[in-house]
Parts: sequence; structure tokens; C-alpha cells
Amino acid sequence: MLTGSVATMARVVQIGTSLITVPLTLKYLGNERFGLWMTISSVLAMAAFADFGVGNGVLNTVAKASGKDDLEGVRRAVSSGFAVLSSIAVLLLLCFFAVFRFISWGDFFRVTSPQARLEAGPALAVFTICFALNISMDVVQRVQLGLQQGYRYSLWQLCGSTLGFIGVLGGIRLHVSLPILVMAIAGGPILSTIINAIHFFGFVRPDLRPRRKLISGDAISQIAKLGGLFFVLQVVVGVSFSSDNFIIARTLGAVSVPEYSIPQRIFALITMTSGMLVSPLWPAYGEAISRGDLTWVRRTLRISLLAVLCATSTASCLVLFLSHRLIQWWVGPSVHPQPMLLLGFALWTVIASCGDALAMFMNGGEVIRFQVIVASIFGIGCVTTKVFFVHHFGIVGVPWATIAAYTVLSALPSAFYIPLFIRRMGSRMTSSPATSTI
Repeated sequence: MLTGSVATMARVVQIGTSLITVPLTLKYLGNERFGLWMTISSVLAMAAFADFGVGNGVLNTVAKASGKDDLEGVRRAVSSGFAVLSSIAVLLLLCFFAVFRFISWGDFFRVTSPQARLEAGPALAVFTICFALNISMDVVQRVQLGLQQGYRYSLWQLCGSTLGFIGVLGGIRLHVSLPILVMAIAGGPILSTIINAIHFFGFVRPDLRPRRKLISGDAISQIAKLGGLFFVLQVVVGVSFSSDNFIIARTLGAVSVPEYSIPQRIFALITMTSGMLVSPLWPAYGEAISRGDLTWVRRTLRISLLAVLCATSTASCLVLFLSHRLIQWWVGPSVHPQPMLLLGFALWTVIASCGDALAMFMNGGEVIRFQVIVASIFGIGCVTTKVFFVHHFGIVGVPWATIAAYTVLSALPSAFYIPLFIRRMGSRMTSSPATSTI
């Protein structure tokens, strides 16, 4: 409850700063440079799997060990996870800068103005550096979530959003270039995460501080086993759900991205808020299953799905009704989304939020193989459908392509499999106190 409440407060602050910064940056950068910024963000969102699923593996391992009161297991998971994540971050930077100067980033992002072409490469480099630092520091967030202390991370996230907001205002006032503006926006959250790690491992839980002697081959193997499955899942999900701006930019040009990304951001606020509220259930499911409390798991799953459905349906209908006024108030008359595009966003918001609530249960129960298989089939179908719809219907077809692919290739298989999994889990808990997971 505390984690969800603080996370909601942090999300409200993030939403508030976004409402202010997006119109300011759109006006300051112009459509093409703003579209470049959104496209770069999408490219890195698709690369969120670059930690090879290790972060999620750490979360599940910590939650499971905490459920069994295995402090030594938690300590090994923290140290081993930090070592692996730091190594991945360094490797990512080495690979990126090895190829950086051989690619014309202006051509890659299909920008035409001299200023946008000049800034494309440096802006991507700044994003990549911040992204790599976040991979390394991500261990503190995963540990806090695994210990069901996600409220700590949310408080620091609130500070990071505030720092990023101050950075945006300062950058615009000083008329800085896009790479410097990116550094100001992304640097605040990274700085707050670093301070969070120092505070948590230095003062709150010094017993969990990463240490070389606690790095364990067995812990790395356990994390890697889970992480490998999460990695495949993250790849597919990242490409499927974060490729929209990239597909539009490559097909219609970066100048067309704002018409899609601006209304998408408005509806995404609902999905992000819902996701923030249900995310604490991930480690809670894991701990409850580890303790054998299936009654709580079933009840919580039903309540969370019903609550998310009702809340997001109401919010989506309200935003749909007010969308044109909100967009005009937010960014002015430069963006005019079509009604069918907005309706597609509203429907997808409800579906995606319910899917997030269900995913928290499957992640906590380590139902990863099923998710990987379904998501892989869905990912191929989703991207293919999006490309086809963009060519034939323009921007308006993107959310409808996602809805169609998700309903047929993901929602229906899950509706058949999840009840079966719960029954099997109940049978295993009845026959043995030690719960098996798949």
C-alpha cells in the first residue's frame, strides 16, 4: 500500500512536469528536432533489454530469498547482480562508440534540417551514456522492489523528475543545443538513482552493500537463468511496443512523429500510472507463492484486474472526450490528431493496463516461458501489422494494428493458460510445502 501510494505521488509529479516540459520543448525545438528527440527515446526504449534480463532476474531472486528469510541469498543476489549489470553497461558503451563514427545518424533518423542532422549523433550519444549508467545503477531499484520497499525508489524518482524539470527550464532559458537539453533531462533521474544507491547501501541496508567476496557463481547462474527468459521477453516487448515512432519516422519522416507521439503521451499517462500502482504486486506475488499463500494470490489477481479495468476505462473515456482541448491547451494548434487515432489510443490504454496487471502475476509466479513463446509470436505479428497499416492507413493505423495483434496473439492464449496454471499451482502446493514454479 505504501509503495503504491508513494509511486502514485511520484507519477503525479512526473506527469505534471511532462505537461509543462513537452509543450515548451516542442515550441523550442520545432517539429523535426522534437520528433528526433522522441525517435531517439523510442530507439533506446526498444533497447531496454540491453541488461539481458539481469535486472528482473535480480528482482525475482531477491523476492524469493526474502520470502524464505534467506538473508545470505539476498546478499549474494545483490552483489552478483551488480557485478553483472556493471559489466553489461561497460560493454554496451564500448560497442556503441566503436561504431558511432561510422554511421550517418542524420540519414538514419531521416532528418533534413542542418541543425537536426548536426545534433542527431551527439544527442543519441548522450542518451546512450545515461542509459548505460542506469543499467549499472538499476540494481538498487530491483533490490528495493524485491524487498517490497519500492516506495524508497519512488521517492528518489520524484527527486529525479524534479531535477530533470529544472534542467529543461534552465536549458531552454539558456538556449542550449539538443544534446545538452537531453543531458539536462536525463541527467536528473540518473543522479537521483546514484544518490539512492549510495543512501540505501551506505546507510539503510549496509549489510546488502555489493561486495566482491559475495559474488557467487550459483547466484549468477540463478539470475542468468531467469534473466535469459526475461531478456527474450524484453526484446520482443520492447520492439513491439516501442517501435511506433521509429516505424513512423522511417516510413513517413521524423516530422510526422509529433502528430502520433503527442496524443500517445497523453493516454500513456494513464497506462504508466496504472502500471506504477500494480508493479508492487510483482514481488508480492513472488513472496506469497514462495510462502504457499495461494488464496491471497487468487484474490489479489481478481481484485487488481477488476480495479484496473474500471479505473482505466473511466480515465480513457474522459481523456478521449477532452483530448482535442487537452492537446490544444498543451501544445497549441500545431498538432491535429484524427478521431480514429484517439479512439485507438483509448481502447489500447485499457487493454494494455489490464495486460500489465496480469503480467505482474505471471512475473511473480515465474510464468516466463509461456510469456516468451506468446510474446515472440505476438511481436512478429505486431510489427508486421504496424508496418502494413502505416503504409495503407497512415499514422491512424498504428494503435489499431497493436490492438488487433495483441487480442488474437496474446490475450486469447493467456485467457486459456492462466486458469490452468493456477490450478496446477494449487495442486503442487497441496501435495508439497515447497512450491515449484515454471
